[in-house]
Amino acid sequence: MLWKRPIHPTVITVVSLPAFLLGGLLAGINWINLGQRERGINTMKYSLLGTVFILLVILSIPRDVALKFWSVGVGINLGVGMALRKLQLPAYEAWKFR
Repeated sequence: MLWKRPIHPTVITVVSLPAFLLGGLLAGINWINLGQRERGINTMKYSLLGTVFILLVILSIPRDVALKFWSVGVGINLGVGMALRKLQLPAYEAWKFR
């Protein structure tokens, strides 16, 4: 394991901005450090599948259309990061105050 202590879930949102896969991997490692291994593995797995799906959608539309909707990608990354933070914050707070 890279580290034993979980990091604050707000960092997940920041890391998700360039690509939600990064936030998903970080959230998965954090779940494992919080003692929820299965949830961590599932988070990483679904983040990878979501990234593959988004890439397939991007590759299936014309390049000029994809470039016009770059802000949608940023919104997806931010939204996933915020959702992962919201899901993990209660477990992190419980760990922090134990």
